[in-house]
Amino acid sequence: MGEAQTQQAGFVRTAAGLAYEIRPWQWYKQGVILIAIVFSKQLFDPMAWGRVSIAVAAFCAVAGATYIFNDISDVEEDRKHPDKRNRPIASGQVGVQTAGAFAVALLVAGFALSYTLGPLFVAIIVAYLVQNAAYSLYLKDVVLVDVLLIAIGFVLRAVAGVVAIGVALSPWLVVCTFLAALLLALGKRRHEFAASEVPGETRATLADYTTETLDQLLGIVISTLLMSYSIYTFTGAKLAMMLTLPFAFFGVFRYHHLVYTTKAGASPGALLVDRQLLVNFVFWGLIAVVVLYGRPRAWLVGVFG
Repeated sequence: MGEAQTQQAGFVRTAAGLAYEIRPWQWYKQGVILIAIVFSKQLFDPMAWGRVSIAVAAFCAVAGATYIFNDISDVEEDRKHPDKRNRPIASGQVGVQTAGAFAVALLVAGFALSYTLGPLFVAIIVAYLVQNAAYSLYLKDVVLVDVLLIAIGFVLRAVAGVVAIGVALSPWLVVCTFLAALLLALGKRRHEFAASEVPGETRATLADYTTETLDQLLGIVISTLLMSYSIYTFTGAKLAMMLTLPFAFFGVFRYHHLVYTTKAGASPGALLVDRQLLVNFVFWGLIAVVVLYGRPRAWLVGVFG
């Protein structure tokens, strides 16, 4: 192999590693930003979709940068982990300096996009970065605080969607998003604890958790989440949203079942391929849209003019 071919192969290998580092398969998390456009009844507004698309792109760029910085700071721990040691930075596929430069470029792109949505959106991006930095540098090793910070990150995404399209912030959006994210975070910790032969070896906080604590916390969060969503449907402008309650309960119960019977808790993204959850979500979404919008003729006029 000639020198040019070697350089080309090295470039391709590095590019592939950087693509892996920004975790494109985790971009589904930015879907939380879309909640506001649905519940604010702007689902068929092209202008709103344009702004929320910029918001999603900005968060994808900034999140990609945080993933890289996290892997740089955790490189020694990752090399001890049976799975994480294969990540590009930990394995040496991508150099630390190269990864750092790429992360900075992503941050610049993310802030440039955020600037077009106004100073309040930029402030949310800054808060998201501060939250991630606090988590990565210290608070990820503080029991309970680690899962709370993860949940706050999702709340920031939900609020970002509200700010992007300029609508009023609903307290129910904050509460339900926080509890749903906390449920996923606890489910992941529960799986990690069960899968770890020596708790604390791969994640420091696992040494402080117990099976009983995690099980009880999951029960508390599930109960609070379902109660909060139920109150929202009872007190909202559209009482017919109560029709979505069976689907909300099934979705939460199904996730709880999967955490204890499969490896779904290891990666919440795996839930996206669970057939029962997908069908349940589709029906929940259809009923919610029909209840919230409830004017088929208006839809047709809005779409086709």
